[in-house]
Amino acid sequence: MKKILTAAIFALLITASAALAADIMLTTPTKTGGPSVLEAISNRQSATVFARRDVDLKELSTILWAATGKNREPKGWTIPLAMGQSPYVSVYVITKDGCFLYDWEKGMLKQTSDKKMLTKAGTQAFVGTAPVILVFTTKGSGPRIDNWAERAVGAMSQNVYLAAEALDMKTRFVVSFNKMALIDALNIGPLSRIIAIMPIGY
Repeated sequence: MKKILTAAIFALLITASAALAADIMLTTPTKTGGPSVLEAISNRQSATVFARRDVDLKELSTILWAATGKNREPKGWTIPLAMGQSPYVSVYVITKDGCFLYDWEKGMLKQTSDKKMLTKAGTQAFVGTAPVILVFTTKGSGPRIDNWAERAVGAMSQNVYLAAEALDMKTRFVVSFNKMALIDALNIGPLSRIIAIMPIGY
């Protein structure tokens, strides 16, 4: 019995270690350089074609920080949030390696599944050609979720557009997606709501 228990604990440790190894620590985001804000606004546009080129961790870290990152202490964000609260919209990231939740506090991606969703997330073919897709979700209900989640995603998406432009990348705000397939792949549960997705690339 003792041997069986020891083997079970060892198996659990291996499983936990494997899950942890699947998480990705992001690099420090770029916060300087690039074109001016007005130049980025002037040049921004929605893409329908993406090149076969990967997005590196530095670029992804910068875009995610722009979407929902902390930019001052003790609390303050790159986007307006109701009453200055912590982000109440979660950002998931889909890559060729699987699906991840962006942890803005630790600057990392936590894997939710290894399902290959790049070509299955959107209902439009061009979405599946991007190397990265962001998914904006909420969970549960309450004043912030019910009243302000869409406003927050609006601000987040505009920051993503401008950050992508600053990095010489392209994106598109998309509200047509495969809801149930995403809910399953992201492991977010039926009480969660997906507001939009954004394919990102070159």
